[in-house]
Amino acid sequence: MLIDASDFPDHKSVETDICIVGGGTAGITLARELIAQDFQVCLIDSGGQMPDQATQALYQGENIGLPYYPLDTARARYYGGSSNRWHVDLGDHRLGVRLRPFDAIDFEPREWVGHSGWPFDKTHLDNYYDRAQIICQITPKTFETEDWADPVQRPPLAGNDNPVQTIIYKFGWRGPFIHEYTKEINQADNITVLLHANVLEIETDESAQKVTSLRAATLAGNQFTVSARLYVIAAGGIETPRLLLLSNKVQTAGLGNQHDLVGRFFMEHLHLWSGIFVPSDPGLFQRTTLYNQIQKVHGIPIIGKLTLSEAVLRHEKLLNQNIQLIPRLHSRSILYPQMLASGVAGLATNGYRKIRRKIEKTINRKGTKVFILANMGEQTPNPNSRVCLSDDRDVLGQNRACLDWQVTEQDIHSIIRTQEIVGAWLKQTGLGQLIIQLKDARPPRGLHGGYHHMGTTRMHTNPKEGVVDANSRIHGVSNLYIAGPSVFPTGGYANPVLTIVALTVRLADHLKALMPASYSVGPQQADVPATKLAVND
Repeated sequence: MLIDASDFPDHKSVETDICIVGGGTAGITLARELIAQDFQVCLIDSGGQMPDQATQALYQGENIGLPYYPLDTARARYYGGSSNRWHVDLGDHRLGVRLRPFDAIDFEPREWVGHSGWPFDKTHLDNYYDRAQIICQITPKTFETEDWADPVQRPPLAGNDNPVQTIIYKFGWRGPFIHEYTKEINQADNITVLLHANVLEIETDESAQKVTSLRAATLAGNQFTVSARLYVIAAGGIETPRLLLLSNKVQTAGLGNQHDLVGRFFMEHLHLWSGIFVPSDPGLFQRTTLYNQIQKVHGIPIIGKLTLSEAVLRHEKLLNQNIQLIPRLHSRSILYPQMLASGVAGLATNGYRKIRRKIEKTINRKGTKVFILANMGEQTPNPNSRVCLSDDRDVLGQNRACLDWQVTEQDIHSIIRTQEIVGAWLKQTGLGQLIIQLKDARPPRGLHGGYHHMGTTRMHTNPKEGVVDANSRIHGVSNLYIAGPSVFPTGGYANPVLTIVALTVRLADHLKALMPASYSVGPQQADVPATKLAVND
């Protein structure tokens, strides 16, 4: 059932069993997993079924770190969330998103990556990844390169025994999340969706060990409360920590922030167009369709990318990264701006002239076809990269978000060293030459993110190292959970969506197991009795 909260009279109270804040990818996945259960669910979303400027403006905020997208353009504040923004052209008038699980090494504590390690390894998530692929409609479930490549039509450049390897991305259509699944949720007997409902504060008991209600308001001016047995915040990697920091009546630093971790460890995937691969054989362009254009295999759109083997990552102590090959014609407009985007200051610098001479010597005629490298790298978890509160306030009187995105020299060095290893392999195999444009570990011009907001309520078994525990429950709060990429301890190189869905399915199983249980009051337990959804004036 859909309800527009703008129609509520002032001071209405809503009672339910599980309350989900956020109707994006995580919130929709969770609500759908809870359809037809013997308890009531209330899904709260700030927007309506279509975008509107006033609601989207609530996302406005400050960027005080590395250059980043304006915060009100980096997310979509209406039902369906940022799945409405999945934009990869899949053909047949369909838009979608890249999907791939994290690698096994991404879950491990790596001694060369500070603050790395998840509370469980990848095998624990394998079943949930399988279920996530069904939800995202990208089966068959395999990601093995040989199951998607073809020795004639789509031959892989690199096999499993090489230092450089081929990995496969699948693409999922956004339609199920913004049409099919929202319709299922809207029609479910045990789920109520409140639109145009903005949660202002998470209210707790006097010890801040249990959430008692959510205080909410609409842009129409009316306020109301929602009380539940269990609460799940699924508002994304920026708004989730913002809401926790705003909920500071009992814990003055913000709810769950007793160790100053809420909002810290903001991670993105480092996107950069840098590096020029000059093939030794022009026929290579016909043999690399796996890497440079979306193919439909087994009915699923896929593409191949290059990455380093796990053995090389361990030996070189590098962050994870993948590379897509983008065909381009050699010209000044293609090649020389790449130099500037890579941090080379000015046409008159000796460094720029040296790189330019190297390129012109290698590519001695105009119109030569080359590959530009589209790099997508992992970012080291960095406590100084963070979301905090701005002094500026939105129309609801709430402090806006302030983003201080920071990267480290290790992040950039890892990109450079990865390209050096790839370049040596290309030369050794006779495939061609790689011209590396990055020359130092400073953040280069042209570095940007992928709208992947991760890490700001990170998962850890130790409350001094993470905001949520292994079950995504906020440390010290008995009935408050987080769903979405903000719980990621590390970000790998894979787009976060498939892992978001897998973790949310896992959380849904955990919540379903809790609901039939008999509860008593305690810091680890929720004791609000199950109830049918009730709306009271």
